[in-house]
Amino acid sequence: MTSPAAPADFDPETQAAFDRKLAAMHERDRDECASRQMWHAHHWPDEYDRCVTIGDRHVCRRCLTLYPAAIVVGFSFVAGVSLWPASFDPWLIWALCLPATMDFVLEQTKVVTYSARRQVVTTALLAPALGRGFGYELNHTWSWEFWGPVLMFCTIWFAAALIGRHRTPSLEATHG
Repeated sequence: MTSPAAPADFDPETQAAFDRKLAAMHERDRDECASRQMWHAHHWPDEYDRCVTIGDRHVCRRCLTLYPAAIVVGFSFVAGVSLWPASFDPWLIWALCLPATMDFVLEQTKVVTYSARRQVVTTALLAPALGRGFGYELNHTWSWEFWGPVLMFCTIWFAAALIGRHRTPSLEATHG
């Protein structure tokens, strides 16, 4: 890449050094900008494919799908509006968490590649479960319907993220 800001009389080696320095400056500026916007998306620029752009801000696609729907379901449940009978809760809350958990684990451990469509679908299944559990928590503090799945699935997600971050390149190559 030849920069228009570089003098035309640079020799190729100096031009290459100039271009590397310029690229490093752009990367540093991008990361600094991303760190200031991190509250909008907990993803760094190399993971902005996991975000939607609203205005000039990157917002996590999973969070944008999960939290609004879960909050509506939770407050609806507290208000007496229910998507399913309460007798289904012990099974359905846990079961609806499974697709998103499987997707996250498989993607973090490099068994499957990231898919925005798959993430939205599995998160849309997760949202009513989180919302229903949230409704229980609003009605009865420290409810098992909320904290049981949160503790179980957050532990699984955390472990998968750690494993994925520490996998060796040779393992990633065999499973990618």
